[in-house]
Amino acid sequence: MWDNIKAWFKHSLTILWARLVALVGLLLAAGEALLADPNVTAAIQSVLQPKFIPYYVIAIGLITELARRRTIEKV
Repeated sequence: MWDNIKAWFKHSLTILWARLVALVGLLLAAGEALLADPNVTAAIQSVLQPKFIPYYVIAIGLITELARRRTIEKV
């Protein structure tokens, strides 16, 4: 089973990461109606404070680079 999962990502951590980020974006877009509720919005903002968004983007970039470097070394 694990080999089938790895084959779906073409044995690439970079592809896995890209699909995970896209899935999270898709889930956020799909939950837009739910996010319009002020109570839900306040709960999310208390956990994911907007002032930390630049740091989230930096972390995503670093993870992407590390995943790509891991793949590049095998070539």
